[in-house]
Amino acid sequence: MNEAPEQTQVEQPADPSLPRLVQVLAGFALGGIVLLCLAGSLMMVFLPNEKAPIAAPIGGLIMSLVGFWGFVKCVRLIAGKKTHGGLITPSGLRLLGWFFLLLPIGGLFTGYFVTHTERALIQTAAYFGIFVGLRALASRRESNDA
Repeated sequence: MNEAPEQTQVEQPADPSLPRLVQVLAGFALGGIVLLCLAGSLMMVFLPNEKAPIAAPIGGLIMSLVGFWGFVKCVRLIAGKKTHGGLITPSGLRLLGWFFLLLPIGGLFTGYFVTHTERALIQTAAYFGIFVGLRALASRRESNDA
């Protein structure tokens, strides 16, 4: 009557990804928006601008790089490429977080805080929250990989 103890099976968590149809539709919808933004940023690069002959091409180039990156992410959504922890790596999340933290610092140099004090303070709190949240998400994804 000595029976072996029953082994309990640990259930694997369900895959948290969205249904495939939703991913494809989101990829097409976001891809269309990204392509429009990409066209506008490329126009800033290649069309002459009398008011900002240096700033417009540089800003357009930066926005074009972000647009190309966004388009690649949309193609990944449409193609259904498996991601190990999300569309953005932990390093990319940290970099994006620093971008949000640098926005209020740029506002200090442009005089935005002087002209829109209340709005700037609210936005700074939101940007800091985004920064903290993105860093926490990156840390969580790294700890899940280990």
